[in-house]
Amino acid sequence: MAGSNRRRLYLLGLLVFGAPFVGQAEPYLAVASGQKCVTCHVNPSGGGLRTAFGTAYAQTQIAARSLAEGTAPWTGQVNDWLSLGGDLRGGYDAVDPPGSAESSDFGVSRGTVYLQLRAVPGLLSFYIDQQVAPNRSLNREAFALLTPAGGRYTLKVGKFFLPHGLRLQDDTAFVRQVTGINFDTPDNGVEVGLELGKWSTQLAVSNGTAGGADIDTSKQVSMSTSFVRPRWRVGASYNHNNADLGDREMQSLFAGLQTGPVSWLAEADFITDETSMGQRDIYVSLLEGNWQLRKGHNLKLSYEFLDPNDDIDEDEQERYSLIWEYSPMQFLQSRLGFRAYNGIPDDAASNRNEVFAELHVFF
Repeated sequence: MAGSNRRRLYLLGLLVFGAPFVGQAEPYLAVASGQKCVTCHVNPSGGGLRTAFGTAYAQTQIAARSLAEGTAPWTGQVNDWLSLGGDLRGGYDAVDPPGSAESSDFGVSRGTVYLQLRAVPGLLSFYIDQQVAPNRSLNREAFALLTPAGGRYTLKVGKFFLPHGLRLQDDTAFVRQVTGINFDTPDNGVEVGLELGKWSTQLAVSNGTAGGADIDTSKQVSMSTSFVRPRWRVGASYNHNNADLGDREMQSLFAGLQTGPVSWLAEADFITDETSMGQRDIYVSLLEGNWQLRKGHNLKLSYEFLDPNDDIDEDEQERYSLIWEYSPMQFLQSRLGFRAYNGIPDDAASNRNEVFAELHVFF
């Protein structure tokens, strides 16, 4: 890449020309079904415990094997007051950096359990998302959720994932790593939301410490809004974190489009960091296509771009991913994938190749 002007044109082109022909939990499923996040997840901004609709959709529309006639799908609802769910992901990963020894390992990447207690059904609930593997138990979300007017308005208080961009399942994606808003960085605060027809909006004020103790009076403001149609959607996010060590401001544009059997996603983030060392501008983007070959089979192809410092040339990074997802039956998904990194010539890690296999069990 030659310089800052070319990079800006590249990202502008991705949004202007990519989004009209292209666009958690996997957000491509929301695009494919034409639904908002709150339709399939208890958390209005997506991720975590599935609603009765989301659980039934996974069993009847995603799995290759259909339920036996007359068999009711598992909804996660134990009774009128309690819902349960869970996810377990594990598998094999092999990394091959140029000029260095190849490494590989088996492991559990994440195991989580979810619980929702509906103290006042349809109005007040308490929600917990607890990671139980790998290693020690770790709380990811714990909040009280108020949903007056049939869920049109939402108020969330406690620890939760911040609203920003696409709620991708893959935390290693550049847009999730670089923004620092992913499933590893929930924060404590308050969030208000509006679910109005085709619109979905969340505004959160939080400590800005990714769940850690707050040591100053500064706070983080996060806002995300999207306009959802059956075949396409567009959205924008804004985040500002004012901290003693430096300020960060982020703007994001994201979109999705369904074209036949292919669900497209796109996101671009513009980030400015201001510290005592000066200002740094960061650009990161994602373009992803999900081709549902037939029921139970999804082929995912994605391209990612990262410029970690607009003032430095030849530090850009790219990532290409090809993943086959197969859901043979209810509650089970397997993934086989390949990733190629293209980055700084003298940095082996940023030019590595990865092959991985994963088994995902959920309910």
